[in-house]
Amino acid sequence: MRKSLSEVKFEELNGKSFELIRVVEMLCEVCQKPLSTKEKILRGIRFSSKEDYQNILNRAAVHDRVEVDVENSKIYFYDHDFPGDIHPECIEKM
Repeated sequence: MRKSLSEVKFEELNGKSFELIRVVEMLCEVCQKPLSTKEKILRGIRFSSKEDYQNILNRAAVHDRVEVDVENSKIYFYDHDFPGDIHPECIEKM
């Protein structure tokens, strides 16, 4: 189960390794719902100090949202992009 980074405490991450993943949701220009999603594995990180945790919190500030999957050892950094595309059903409504 994924949780927001703000819901996860250092103690849950301490001593564990995680894969950092950047997720870009390509949004419709009209309804602003996802058209597609792109994922890219960035790197791995091991939490061994509160400094490591603080670094992730600092990094999270530049992303739209950050989710942590403690069970699967993954941290997702979400960003949104508007590629100029529109869902076909949104075009019909126009």
